[in-house]
Amino acid sequence: MAPLFTDFTSNNLGLPRNSSVPYASENFIDKGVGDFLRGPHNINADWKQYAGSFDGKFQTSTLRNTDKRPRPDFVKAYMHNGYLKSLKEVVHFYNTRDTLGACKAPHDPGEKVRCWPAPEVPQNLNKTIGRLGLTGTEEDQIVAFLKTLTDGYKPSSRNTR
Repeated sequence: MAPLFTDFTSNNLGLPRNSSVPYASENFIDKGVGDFLRGPHNINADWKQYAGSFDGKFQTSTLRNTDKRPRPDFVKAYMHNGYLKSLKEVVHFYNTRDTLGACKAPHDPGEKVRCWPAPEVPQNLNKTIGRLGLTGTEEDQIVAFLKTLTDGYKPSSRNTR
């Protein structure tokens, strides 16, 4: 069996709200596992008491096939809400979330490069990321490695339109 490249945990990485998602209005906050624990699909009522400590946490996906796409020009949307649009943005976010500072306004021209918007859910942040100290070259090397984890997927002709 091939390595899964996941730690099977749930984490709040501090991703900003994705304003391009239609349901992501100013009033909606996606609390991830916390919302599940509060919701009707939780089969164990005893778990509801832990919902607050899981707010903003989402399951860590595998890194396998993270660059898999049906055709080369297909734009991927990464993370639980699709806020990041390239592996470079993902790695840059992991590297600089806590060092670039907060954007001054929505849709700041420096967003994703010189600043990051506030996290959608600010509590329970994973503090092991955000200040990795990588250079731009090192970020590019990680992206190149992530692309090697894509298997030999060949899209069928009906998926290439």
